[in-house]
This record gives sequence, C-alpha cells and structure tokens, in this order.
Amino acid sequence: MDLSHLSWPFFDSPCVEFAGNFERWVRAELGGFEQDEGGDGRAARQIFEHFAAAGWLRNTLPTQTLGEQCKISLRHVSLMREISAFSSAIADVALSEPWLAILPIALYGSQDLRDELLPGYLAGRLLPAFALSEPDAGSDAAAITTTAYRDGNHYVINGRKTWTSNCALADLYVVFARIEGQAGAGGIAAFAIDGRDSGIALEERLSVLPPHTVGTWTLTNCRVPSRRLIGQLGQGFKIVLHVLELFRPTVGAATLGFARRALSEAVERSVNRTTFKKPISEHQLIQAKLADMAVGIDAAALLVYRAAWQHDATERGISRESAIAKLYSRDCFRHHRSGGADFWWPWHRSRYDGGTSVSALPGVSNFRWNERNSAAHHSPKSPPAPMSGNGS
Repeated sequence: MDLSHLSWPFFDSPCVEFAGNFERWVRAELGGFEQDEGGDGRAARQIFEHFAAAGWLRNTLPTQTLGEQCKISLRHVSLMREISAFSSAIADVALSEPWLAILPIALYGSQDLRDELLPGYLAGRLLPAFALSEPDAGSDAAAITTTAYRDGNHYVINGRKTWTSNCALADLYVVFARIEGQAGAGGIAAFAIDGRDSGIALEERLSVLPPHTVGTWTLTNCRVPSRRLIGQLGQGFKIVLHVLELFRPTVGAATLGFARRALSEAVERSVNRTTFKKPISEHQLIQAKLADMAVGIDAAALLVYRAAWQHDATERGISRESAIAKLYSRDCFRHHRSGGADFWWPWHRSRYDGGTSVSALPGVSNFRWNERNSAAHHSPKSPPAPMSGNGS
C-alpha cells in the first residue's frame, strides 16, 4: 500500500514508524484472509486474535500516564483501519467492530470494570459487541425501548436489538437501555452484559455485504450486576454521542483504504489491458477516470486525518470535522465504484460493498442526513447534534 501521505504535517515520526510497521505486518499476516470472508464469523475472530497476539490492539485504547487516562490516538486507529481495509473488508470488520464496542468501557467504565474487561480485549479472549440499534430506533437513539430496572444489586434488562455485529458470537455485549420510568435521552444507560447470559437469544441473522455476523436478538430478564453499569445512570446517550464522534473519522479511513485498493487494482488493470494496440492506460478517458480517483482519495485523506489530528493534537471538538470526513470519504468510494473502477477489480466486489451499502440500511438514511446537517451547521465551539445509529 502506498503510504506517501504520511509525509503530510498531520503525522509525527511515531505515526510514520507505526504505520510502516503495521502495513508490513498486515501484508505478511492477513493476506490469506482475502479468500475467506464467510458470514460465520470465524475469519473475523481469527483476525481479531491475530491483532491481539501481535500487540496492535494496545494502540486502540487510551494510555495511562502518571495515573491519568490520556486520549486515544485517532491517527493510529485511523491508519490501522485504512491499512486493514486495503487488505480486505473482513480485516477491517475484525478490527473496527470490537473497538467500537470496547470504547464505552475504556472511556466511561469504572476502574474496576476496566480492570476486569480490558485485559481480555487486549489479549483477544474477549470479543465485544456494540448493541444500540433496535427495530424502531436506528438513527433516533433516544427512542430506544429496551428497558432496565433495578432489582437489589442487579439490573434486569428486557428488549430487542438489531444490526448488532458479532451477534451470537460476542463474549460481551455493550447494551444501551432505558431506565424504567425515565423518558427522553436522559433516561438511557449503558451496560456490559455477559454474552453467555441465558436471557440472550438470537432471533435472526441478517444478510449484508460483505457477509459478516449481523443479527437481531432479544434480551429476556437478563440480570446484570450493578457493577456492570458503564458510567452513570442517564449517561448512556452522552456515551453514544462521544464514541460515535470518535468512530466516524475511522469509518472514513476504512473507506479510504477501500478506495486506495480500488485505484491500485484499476491502475494495474489499465496497464495490462490492451485495446487498439495499446494499453488502456494510454487512452485519455481512462486517464481521466484514474485522475479523478486520485484526486478524490487525496481529498478524503486530508479530511480524515484533519479530524484525527485535531482530536489528537488540540483541545477542540471534532463533531463537524468527523462528520465531514466520514461523509466525503464514503461518497468518494461510492463514486469510484460507479465510475467504472468496479468492473476492473479481479476480486469479489461484494467484499467491498459493505463500505457503502450500509447507508441504505433502515434508519441509516436519517443518520446520513444528520451528518450533512452537522457538517453544514456546526461551528467549532457548538455542541454536537444528536447523531447516532451504529456509526458504521
């Protein structure tokens, strides 16, 4: 993968060194998974365990300095997603979905809860899942109806979730539920629920592209120890907004990785394919298509890494910047595909459709409108708008 964009001023020496090492590792260790992208979740779990065994997952969590928790490096995570996505869609799924799920615990969990759960994630033993969306609450996270009520030292949770990645495979579910009797966004709380709880039941596997384990499932009288509450009661909606704000630039980075792979394959095809006694790369129409792809990729990369750098290096919020980065990068990749690069690729197109087709899922169209609204109207000092959904 071409890493020439690492010469841009967004990246310091540690970022450059990290990206080079990670790219070499992915090329050596994950290439074999391109042909193994079934929907049973085995490949994704194996890749997740590979990430853990090699120590890469440490770069997805906040560091501790003198007892204080520092920021997550969004530049490191974005580079990881970009490079993983260039390799295969399943590699990106294996990295990104567990990371999204562990973020609420890493950022808002008590010290005891972090000590209990983060080591398992870092070791690859604990595969977490992010459970926000419901059949009637996609982009409108404040409308969730899954309920939780206190019973002694436990909370009892009942409800139905959908579009949950790693569904029926996860060792841990981060579930957002409404505290019984409390309406509105202020009545939502987050819980870490053991994946072996007898009240969890898979209802349906959902068919998505590329195939991975997304499903609808139910929680029936799940008893969760009160120590498994993430953050404070009523803090769930704030947690959702924060983690999805962090997640969005990395979604842009993943679609950037897909786009770079598309351009790489398209260039190779254009050099090797001959028409009218010369490679098609020498035809002006093809050159124009390739040029448009290169311009879009650079523009998307500038937006993605502006947001990541602003998070890492300043104290300013990134609600507007992260929305712009995700929106433009995803639209850029869709344009590459519809512009003709798609039929040049020798690998299965369906593996990369997931980077764009998710925007057509129920509820996510409103989420895209919220992104556009956020990008158009937020000033750097304004609070984030209530954007939600699964963020992917």
